Amino acid sequence: MDLVVIDMNVKPITIVIYSLFLIILSSLMTVLFYHVFVFKTFSQEAENNAAFFEVSYEKVLSSPIKENNSIIEVLSYGCHYCSVLDDDISQFAKKLPEGVSFKATHLNINNGEGLSAYAPIFATLEQMGIESELRKVFYDAVINRKISLTDQETLIDFLKQYGIDTNEYLNVSQSKAVQDRLEEMENISKFYQITGTPAFIINKRYVVYQDKEFPEFSAYMLDLLNESKQEKP
Repeated sequence: MDLVVIDMNVKPITIVIYSLFLIILSSLMTVLFYHVFVFKTFSQEAENNAAFFEVSYEKVLSSPIKENNSIIEVLSYGCHYCSVLDDDISQFAKKLPEGVSFKATHLNINNGEGLSAYAPIFATLEQMGIESELRKVFYDAVINRKISLTDQETLIDFLKQYGIDTNEYLNVSQSKAVQDRLEEMENISKFYQITGTPAFIINKRYVVYQDKEFPEFSAYMLDLLNESKQEKP
């Protein structure tokens, strides 16, 4: 049996430093483990959450977005940052150059779970022509007041408080137009790999998430819009 011989001449400070090294190394390995296997920091999903995502020219040809020269905002009624940006986005949309369209769409992935849970409400209100004027109300209800609008009975009571015809709402919610819109929103969310909100799709070509103050960010989106027009496949 081999014996481990400890050199009694090793200074205490050396032992302390070596012990600290082992502790730090162990901590770093633990952090790396969690990022790789738990948080998936380096996975494809994490890459999709980057502030900028570009779609190839070939792929743009099969985009579910119909509008050319467009900026599409992908939002969710459950998104705090969407709510915070709402006024800035409204002003930005009004000042876009002639011939450029702006449209909002709701995130619709993961079988309607999480932030996508309110997509049917968005699509129905949009079809009724009242979504944009009630958007702040729904942001407030979901984010601040924590009202469970995914519950049908709660939603109906909530709609009545704002004078919305609930019979019309229920009829429209089951219409083909709403089902088609939900499918379109799902196709957009999946095609552009939208995993968070708010996201902005610039002329079918670029996906950007806000990573700077809004005045600078709005100018950045316009620069990308101009760039997308100048480039040809």
